[in-house]
Amino acid sequence: MHISGKIGIPVGIVLMLLGVGITVSAFGTWEESEDIEAFMTEPSTEITKKFIDDEDDGSAGWYIMIQGDYFKDENEDNMTDACEGLNLTITDSNGNDVMDTSGTVYCTMDKQYYMIQDLDELHVDETDEWIIVGIFCDSDDDAGMKGYWQSDEAGGGWVETDQSDRCRIDQEYTISNQNSTEMVLFDRDAQVQLETEGFIAFCGGLCCAICSLLMVIVSVISGFAMKESDVPSAQFFAGESPSMVSPAPVSGSGSEVPGTYAGGIPGAGPTVLPETDVTSENMDLDDEIPALDLSSFKSNKDES
Repeated sequence: MHISGKIGIPVGIVLMLLGVGITVSAFGTWEESEDIEAFMTEPSTEITKKFIDDEDDGSAGWYIMIQGDYFKDENEDNMTDACEGLNLTITDSNGNDVMDTSGTVYCTMDKQYYMIQDLDELHVDETDEWIIVGIFCDSDDDAGMKGYWQSDEAGGGWVETDQSDRCRIDQEYTISNQNSTEMVLFDRDAQVQLETEGFIAFCGGLCCAICSLLMVIVSVISGFAMKESDVPSAQFFAGESPSMVSPAPVSGSGSEVPGTYAGGIPGAGPTVLPETDVTSENMDLDDEIPALDLSSFKSNKDES
């Protein structure tokens, strides 16, 4: 198999497993966002909550809920009986009444009121005993309640406006019910953040898994389709010079270059002979030194 396949296949498999793991984790995040009680405060007549918008890109706000029935109206005054005597107020950290700018109470059973029930069914739990009676600090209009119902011959429709709740970041708001009716605050913004995290993880993990799968497929094809190079690589051994190494095997006996010897390096000079133990002290002066026989050589005078 070509080196591209040997490297690409294991890397692609690891990335694909990583992508699958991230995708699976997204379902855990979505399941966590469906835990309604995790976003609800304990029932109380007064709730204080800090408005947080770290990225300054808008908030989905909070739902104020009380116990009751959306469409129970025994006295037929076009208002749900749960809101009878309800008196919600909201103040900032300085004690200023910001009811007109930070939220809206929904108790009148008009066409807009049906949208409140849809929000409960979609994001909370329509079957429990708590109903939405107010939405506060919904600065990006996640609820889609900023608008009005316009009637016409075809029956009318909802017209959205650019109006939104105005709440200041890091400001603490206190929501009170003056008639001693207990209420809970549902943190819709915290739920939206988890839903968004799950969506990003799902998309990112799915893209990673798909791209990794394609990488594995391409690596398998290239690994078997491409061939390794037939040119042998050069190998160096101790004592050899790179200039003496041939990239390809050489056949034949060849011949030595005059002045060189096997295993020698061209241009390196004569071989250094190993040292011996023979010294002048060890030599016997009485030993006869052989004379050099020059009888076989003739001088120029002899030739003349």
